[in-house]
Amino acid sequence: MRRILITGSNRGIGLALVRHYVQTDALILATCRRPGAADELQQLAAQHADRVKVLQLDVIDAQSIVGCVDEVRQHTDGLDMLVNNAGILPGGVDDRDANISHLGDLEADAMLQVFRVNSISPVLVTQAFVPLLRNGTDARVINVSSDAGSITMRSNGCDYSYPASKAALNMMTRCLAGDLRADGIRVISVHPGFIKTDMGGVNATLTLDQAIPSLVQTIDGITLGDTGQFFNWDGKKVDW
Repeated sequence: MRRILITGSNRGIGLALVRHYVQTDALILATCRRPGAADELQQLAAQHADRVKVLQLDVIDAQSIVGCVDEVRQHTDGLDMLVNNAGILPGGVDDRDANISHLGDLEADAMLQVFRVNSISPVLVTQAFVPLLRNGTDARVINVSSDAGSITMRSNGCDYSYPASKAALNMMTRCLAGDLRADGIRVISVHPGFIKTDMGGVNATLTLDQAIPSLVQTIDGITLGDTGQFFNWDGKKVDW
């Protein structure tokens, strides 16, 4: 049975991944900040109580991370996959908050919060779970990034915080891949597609039903030779 931990599992891509993997032979550790408010996730867990465990995790809270590791250890002694999916874009794609995106309105604290969640927390969460990943089988870390973080693809203006936070996450992926290669742990960044979620908005080009099957095929298929790479949801490589 595969042992999979997914952050930000209460909605969007995270919840869709839980829905997919619950149809397979997997133990899913589904984390979110407020489990009591995660109605759809809790319903799913109630239907599959033996294989879906809902755990509290605030990815920018050090004590919460430690507590989550301890709780995971009550269910398993190893992890086969960690999906760092939790991320923020205040205001969403369609109406980004001005204090993180508009020159003239930028505010340091608001920008730093985006970096804390999107860039720093995946590294700290991974760091905390490395001992369990070392006990996993074909272990892998999947950092959910965005092609918005591709410097090559950025030809003109920028929304500052969100793209920069994803570019930073991609560098963190490279760093983690280098440190964990000797343990046989694969680490990649993945662009999940421009998906119609709360973050992606109504103008996104893909539905979850369209994107998730290919995304899962991509992340399940990576080899140690792929570690440190940046993949599109359909398996193609994305330019840094």
